[in-house]
Amino acid sequence: MSEMTCEQLRELDAELALGILPARERARAVAHLDHCPGCREHIEQLAVVGDDLLGLVPGTEPPVGFESRVTARLQPPPEPAPAPAPAPARRWLLRPRVA
Repeated sequence: MSEMTCEQLRELDAELALGILPARERARAVAHLDHCPGCREHIEQLAVVGDDLLGLVPGTEPPVGFESRVTARLQPPPEPAPAPAPAPARRWLLRPRVA
């Protein structure tokens, strides 16, 4: 795992502060924060701003039936019915007729 620079961390700062950075990049960022107080303070400030913004969003309940509709869409579609077996070949129809 290569060491992350301050510049690289600044490119990912919002995702890190919001907790949505993928695991591998997060591990590199946290390793950088362990020895860089400037970046650590920057991320802490962003996290506070993110928390404050989330606090401004009013809490609302989803509409009635929302969970069941989402769950139904997550279910795999039913298996299609098997195709009917083909009718047996009528080979006698293919034979030439002799008069």
